[in-house]
Amino acid sequence: MLFLSVCGLLLLTGGSSHAEEIPQFSIPPANTAIHIKYTIYTHWLPVMKLDTSFLLEQTHYNVALQARAEGLLSIFTKLRIQSVATGAIRDDSVLPSRYDSQGLSRSAQRHVVLDYPQGQPVVTLLEPKEDDREPVPDALRQRGADILTTMAKVILKVRQTGHCDGTHDVFDGIRVSHFTLKTAGQDMQPDVFQNRKIPAMRCEFIGYQTAGFIKGHQAKALREPHGGTVWFINVDGYGPVPVRTEIDHPKVGHLTVKLDKLEKGAG
Repeated sequence: MLFLSVCGLLLLTGGSSHAEEIPQFSIPPANTAIHIKYTIYTHWLPVMKLDTSFLLEQTHYNVALQARAEGLLSIFTKLRIQSVATGAIRDDSVLPSRYDSQGLSRSAQRHVVLDYPQGQPVVTLLEPKEDDREPVPDALRQRGADILTTMAKVILKVRQTGHCDGTHDVFDGIRVSHFTLKTAGQDMQPDVFQNRKIPAMRCEFIGYQTAGFIKGHQAKALREPHGGTVWFINVDGYGPVPVRTEIDHPKVGHLTVKLDKLEKGAG
């Protein structure tokens, strides 16, 4: 679902609009995975929990995302999804190898696997089949990558440059969404570990679905651009960490994503 894709992307993006304002990001120790837990709110009510884990080394990456419905949303939607992406990193470029996502979504157990022969995503498993959707054109599919690989691409850029500027096509196996990210200065946001506010980089993004619509549906809201903002701070030993996100979703409305917990773990 597009909602999960957007939320996944905004967890690992960030930047600053002027070089002199860019904080110096620390880099986690080698072979150390970073785990971050978030809660998503709408109208200040919790509706979803997100658990992320990412390991970004010089030669490889492993990014995972778990999402589950929370609060009132869990009454109406039984949602629980686990996704993992793996691949190589070469010359500062992310080279995906596999994306595996499965769980309960849209009232059914779903499982999608993407492999990347010649660096382009190919659907090697899709259960159940989604024959009610328009096929994704090859040209759009070939430009895309799964959401977790996109997360790895953006966080590496933030570590290296302090900026988030760029465009990304996200392919989840059944649809494609296009995102544009732009650095937008810095604000003050709460420190992860202390009761104070510190400088945070602000990154604005706009996204919209470009392919894989349900047949016969105009889906006007999904075709129109929708956006949001994410704030990043630097945490010694962790690097850039998103602490808050505001997003306007075409179906759900205004959402706020807040960090709950940050910890290190074994690689």
